[in-house]
Formats: sequence, structure tokens, C-alpha cells
Amino acid sequence: MNVFTLIGHIFMNSMMPIFMLIGLGIVLDRKFKLDLYTLSKLNFYILLPSFVFRALYEAQFGWDSLEIVLCAITVLFLNYLMAGIVGKSANYDQPKTATLKNVVMFNNCGNMGVALATFVFTNVPYIIDGQTPYASLGLLSVVSIMVIQTITSNTFGFYQAGVGRLTKRDALSVVLHMPMIYAVPISLLLKLAPFDLHHFFAYAPLSIFANAFVGVAMLALGVQINRTPLNFWKKDVLLASSLRLVASPLLATAVVIIFIHVYGPFHPIAAQTIVLTYSVPSAINMALIAIEMKNNPEYATQCVMATTVLSAVTMPLFITLAYFLFPL
Repeated sequence: MNVFTLIGHIFMNSMMPIFMLIGLGIVLDRKFKLDLYTLSKLNFYILLPSFVFRALYEAQFGWDSLEIVLCAITVLFLNYLMAGIVGKSANYDQPKTATLKNVVMFNNCGNMGVALATFVFTNVPYIIDGQTPYASLGLLSVVSIMVIQTITSNTFGFYQAGVGRLTKRDALSVVLHMPMIYAVPISLLLKLAPFDLHHFFAYAPLSIFANAFVGVAMLALGVQINRTPLNFWKKDVLLASSLRLVASPLLATAVVIIFIHVYGPFHPIAAQTIVLTYSVPSAINMALIAIEMKNNPEYATQCVMATTVLSAVTMPLFITLAYFLFPL
């Protein structure tokens, strides 16, 4: 595997589109002073629920996904504990600790993870006789983790951001008023229904909204960045970045090794994918949630941007490490 080729591909195909959309948000805000509050409401009440509903409805899962899901949940919980311990040791107040937990626990696997896995498992050394036999398993593994990340980030992530500045009861009330909390179970239930929603007239506008989510979310992030003094070298931002980009994939690697010895053999591609997925930067949604809940939005935005930039260096290293630790 050519590490420099991988770094170049990650930058051009995963990061440049993100930076272009964010940059457009910055330009538009400087010219027109966009209403960030309206963009936030549009995202969380229409676009995100549509995006998650469609992603879950169209995902194809099997029993092979169970071990990946269990592993993903374990890593998620360990990230929660790690961020909580670090936040307390750094003397952060409860709201800032909650933001730290969110940016460490929840990553951008829905956008960057899927694109990265598609590239990695369709190139050397995963090409066999001109074929790409591992691409489908790699993609399924990422999607399995994405489901866990999506459900927890848009339910518990919201609650966690709110409980730092609201009472637990009020934070729970906010979550229960978000359409996301209902989009997830409804989508999963409809997967069991004896009919195909693709033929239902309402599925077309839902797909239009789902397609718009990433673009509008990036624009909203650009607006927030335009209003936030960015400094990647602040101690608290570097601390969050190191937890997200270094400590988290190391935890994922350790969890996979333990699962192999306790649970049973993992397919090497599934094992590699878990490490790959937990090496991607913080989820852009964590900045949007911080904006919506008014919980350290500047800090969350700086962490998202810092991890996105720095991940171009750290991701290829962990992808290479996973390849040698879990060989085919």
C-alpha cells in the first residue's frame, strides 16, 4: 500500500469537497450574513431525519454484522469513559466535558468513512486477479458502524450536549422533541413491512431532502467557522484531536484483538474496517449539535476542523497498521 498515494487520495476526494462546501458557507455568510439559527433548524428538523431514515431503510444487514456492531458499541463506550476522565482531569466544566465527549465519541464515518473504505478495499493490495472481492464486506462493515454512530450521536449526543447546560429532564425533553428520535425506529420497523417504500409517492421528496443534508450541513458549518476564531494549536483543541485521531483508533485496535481472543475469529477485512472507521475525524454534526444546544459551539467547531485537517496524516498510518495487524 502506497501511503503517499493514500494520503493524496484522502485529501483530494474526501477532504477537498468538504473544504469547498465549508468555504462556500464562509463566503456566503460574509456577503449575506446568513441566519445560522434557521440553517440549524432546517438541518435537524427536516434534512437530517430524512437522511438517517433513508440510510437505515436502505442498509442491508445480516448476522455477520453482529460482531461488528458489538465491537463498535464497545469502542463507543470506551471513548465515552476516556473523554470523561480526560475532561475531569483537565478541570473542564460539565458543558465543556460534554462537548469533548461528543467530538471524541462520534466520528464522520457516514461521509469520510464510506468514501475511504471504498477506495482502500478497491485498490492494491486488495485486488485479486483484477477483482475487488473485499469491497462489499468493507462497505458493509462501515455501514454497520455508521448505523450505531448515527443512532447514538443524534439521540444520546443531543442529550449529552443539553445536559451540560440544562437539567437532565429538560435535556431529555429537547431530545424527545427532535424528529430524529422517531425517524430511527420508524425506519427500522418499516424495513420489516411487506411492501417497498420506494414505490410510495412520499419517498421521492424524502430522498431530495436526504440528498440536501450534507451540503446544507457543510454550509452551516462554514457560517459557524466564519464567526469563530480558529486556532488549531490551542491546548484543549489539540487534546480533543489527539483523543479522536490517536487514542480512539488505538482503543479500537485493542478491542478488536480482545474480541478475536474472546468472541472468536473476525474476518480480517471487518477487523481492519473497525480500526479504519474509528480513525476518521469528528462528526460535523457535533459542531451543529453544539450550535443548536448553545454548548461551546466555538470549541466544537475548532475540534471538528482540527481533526478533519490532521486526519489526513493520522488515517493512513492507522490503515497501514490495521493491514499488518490483521492480515488476509
